[in-house]
Amino acid sequence: MTLKSLALISSLLLLGACNRQPWVAYVEPASGTDTARLRVITNGEVRGGSYVGCVGNEQGLAKAGRFYDGDKPSINYPQSPLIPPRLGMAPRVLPKMAEYLGMTRMAEGVYAEIVAEYRVPAGKPFLLVREELGVGSYGSTYSKCPALSRVYTFEKGRQYEAYVGMVYGGDVEGKMGVRCPFFVYELQAPNQAIPQAMQSTPAADRPCR
Repeated sequence: MTLKSLALISSLLLLGACNRQPWVAYVEPASGTDTARLRVITNGEVRGGSYVGCVGNEQGLAKAGRFYDGDKPSINYPQSPLIPPRLGMAPRVLPKMAEYLGMTRMAEGVYAEIVAEYRVPAGKPFLLVREELGVGSYGSTYSKCPALSRVYTFEKGRQYEAYVGMVYGGDVEGKMGVRCPFFVYELQAPNQAIPQAMQSTPAADRPCR
């Protein structure tokens, strides 16, 4: 790896650290609130919360951790939550996400998928955020999935799945590479054999104060 590549990666990591909010665990709506159930599948970092027209106050839904020798967790890169909540939801639809090397400390293992299930507010805008995801290699190259925010509105009593992270796949021309899915769809939707991606709106580019 060249000095130029190392300097570029270091600057990107520093910039990401400066922009990233502290990890605060998601808190489900109070008892008596209309809710839906949301399964979050990611091999990156996903946050969420009620949308009030700004970004920056989201809570942590799922953050992938690193593992080595198959199933040994890295103490420096733990997944969060350590014991992901489950709500007895309908079976998942899409396949397991890829494992991949981080951009630094490659000996500390690969990032692995995490799956967590939550109750989320129904009938109100809900913001989902994918933090920037960096995929390393044993050479001097790397790939990224950029940070992205989208707003969804869930219906009371229904079940949804968010598939947000990185996969390896081909494009329309068959060229293989890193792909960055951000799909949210209803599970067991009426009169719908194949889940369809939900409509979303972009979040305002305005930080919460």
